[in-house]
Amino acid sequence: MSLLSIDRLETHYKAPDGVLRAVDDVTLTVESGETVGLVGESGCGKSTLGKTVMRLVDPTAGSIAFRGTDITRLKQNKLQDMRRHVQMIFQDPFASLNPRHTIGQILLAPLTVHGVGTKVERQQLVDAMIDRVGLPRDSLDRYPHEFSGGQRQRIGIARALILNPELVVCDEPVSALDLSIQAQILNLLVSMKKDLGLSYLFISHDLSVVRYFTDRVLVMYLGKIVESADNATLWSSPKHPYTRALMDAVPDPSRRRHVAPITGDLPSAQNIPTGCRFHTRCVLASDICRQQEPEFRSVGKTHHVACHHI
Repeated sequence: MSLLSIDRLETHYKAPDGVLRAVDDVTLTVESGETVGLVGESGCGKSTLGKTVMRLVDPTAGSIAFRGTDITRLKQNKLQDMRRHVQMIFQDPFASLNPRHTIGQILLAPLTVHGVGTKVERQQLVDAMIDRVGLPRDSLDRYPHEFSGGQRQRIGIARALILNPELVVCDEPVSALDLSIQAQILNLLVSMKKDLGLSYLFISHDLSVVRYFTDRVLVMYLGKIVESADNATLWSSPKHPYTRALMDAVPDPSRRRHVAPITGDLPSAQNIPTGCRFHTRCVLASDICRQQEPEFRSVGKTHHVACHHI
């Protein structure tokens, strides 16, 4: 049984002029101890998928099972129990931290809400966690605005992990940070995974970060998964034209040839193209691509792709 199992998930929003299909028929799994990367351009539905997994956004259809329990049907009191085991690290740590609370209060809050330990034991857990993320103890008496972006993200990680969850949804956790700070935060996440036995659903638009951090990668375009493979296979043998275009966009000083960028803008999720939804920007597009949606099929032991030309 997978730790997380998502089956044909849809998350749609009503808009004045139609329906915005942010997540559209997505199926994926995350196994215990695994880091699964979800990559794609901004606006493709990645963050909506992460928030739907957390039930911060309600799904329109499909199921989300955590350890075999369908959490799409849970009432609020049962959701609170689930969130002890599934936590989220947000892209903007400053926006996700209460500016009126000290760091100590922020880290104590989830322990208090879930009734973990005595008052003394809760404080011991907070002290241990602030040490673990590499911040001094006097940080607990300070406020979020007193910290740098990288330090605030360490606090966000501490808050997410203070309950000792099994699964952590990381929504672009390093995209707002400088490169040197990104490396520190990624190394911290790797270390925490080993120490605490965590699983990650890691959402990012940056393929170079995903390559470093994940075991398996799912490529998302306009609400759908168009390719999935283990990390090594995807990088050595990408199949989907969109995946190849994303990889070509990663800066590489050793590359001698000129790389053409993906042409055109991402279509609106309110007006999804017929057939293959990537055909409006694809160099391989043919009549069948414009008329018929490709099947998501196996092209290897761990490799699946949705493309008529593979």
